[in-house]
Amino acid sequence: MQEDNLLINLEKVSFSYPGGKPVLDALDFKLYKNCRLGLIAPNGSGKTTLFHIILGLLRPSSGTIELFGKPTKKERDFREARKRIGLLFQDPDDQLFSPTVLEDIAFGPLNLGKSPEEAVDIARRTLNFLGLEGFEERVTFKLSGGEKRLVSLATVLAMEPEILLLDEPVNGLDIKT
Repeated sequence: MQEDNLLINLEKVSFSYPGGKPVLDALDFKLYKNCRLGLIAPNGSGKTTLFHIILGLLRPSSGTIELFGKPTKKERDFREARKRIGLLFQDPDDQLFSPTVLEDIAFGPLNLGKSPEEAVDIARRTLNFLGLEGFEERVTFKLSGGEKRLVSLATVLAMEPEILLLDEPVNGLDIKT
């Protein structure tokens, strides 16, 4: 793979939660443009921690993080990268917070500077893409677990990220979904 296609580059990244043993110990990780990668490991092995480190939600005790060819150290560096990386949280209740589905999905595009009309249009197109037409006015906390998972995915896709980090993406979904 060419280095100019390198999107995420972690070198010798280590992380421990306070009072705990290392979750990540000198981890090297690379993700290239147009690659799909699945991380399969037992619960508690550090997959979610890795995603949170990539987004700057957690800071490693050592190692370097480079996103989109730029060293990423400070909060402002991560803020820029977060506009280009979408994270689907493991628990959809951690992702959904607006009263209605449409408001939740439009929130991301609004924060990226889209007009309210553009954000609503993006939200509707995203719902249609996922087969969720008619969900616009549904109350988010009254959705089923699978519906919450799909609406959470819609909130991420509506931001049109270059990279998707999906934490347990099929958890709680039936085979057809």
